[in-house]
Amino acid sequence: MDLENVQMIATDIDGTMLRTDGTLSAATRASLWRAHEAGIHVVPATGRPYVVARDVIEALGINEFWVFANGAVTRHIGRAETVRASWMDRDLAISVVDRLREALPGVGFAIEFDLDVAYEAGFEALVPVRPDGAAVADITAAIDRDVQKVLVFHDGSTLDELYGIVSAALGDDGVASYSGLGFVEVAGAHVTKAVALDALAADLGFSAAEVATFGDNHNDIPMLEWAGTSFAMANGTDDAKEAAHHVIGHTDDNALATIVDQIVAARS
Repeated sequence: MDLENVQMIATDIDGTMLRTDGTLSAATRASLWRAHEAGIHVVPATGRPYVVARDVIEALGINEFWVFANGAVTRHIGRAETVRASWMDRDLAISVVDRLREALPGVGFAIEFDLDVAYEAGFEALVPVRPDGAAVADITAAIDRDVQKVLVFHDGSTLDELYGIVSAALGDDGVASYSGLGFVEVAGAHVTKAVALDALAADLGFSAAEVATFGDNHNDIPMLEWAGTSFAMANGTDDAKEAAHHVIGHTDDNALATIVDQIVAARS
């Protein structure tokens, strides 16, 4: 492993940085802080929107660059600044909802905006942090501006089945992915964690070859394939493991911390 030239560590949150109980271990937090203090850019890259990642932001406490919503938004937490954002046009989001209702009767939706979420009944049971507010009867009535992501769920379909239906209905109008929760996430065309990280790395003056990424699920595949060095968790999905250069231990065993410490040591 070529670790001595790593300038950025980009890590997924759920199932990678966090343990399976949703907590951040002291060992993982300490290792990421050691990397940060060594001058390495530590960039959490998550499918979560900012509004439901605030608990992790507070727990980690590294208030620099974070990538949210599978790459739709890059924010600098300390400066409270949106560095880059890719939005799905309001009319396109409504069109996606209409197409999926025709393709799959009984489908349900949630919509991620910049700082809030609108959702239909049933979505609140699928997420670790309950969204603010009450469910709406028809999500299209709540789409009053451009959106970060459309979230799609259906009681009668497996996640793989739902992903196939959503991908077919989207065509080239968006990017579908999933991250282990019971819904498929739809971002605008060409929006992935890899695209967001590539732009951020360019801003900071280095290339993909100088980035190490960590992930565990389908939505991490683009950044695992993009980075110069990538690591999939033992608890990850088979496709994430196939995409990564290396498979490491389980998130509950602080496997990320072990590799991060190796990166820091290689640079000293």
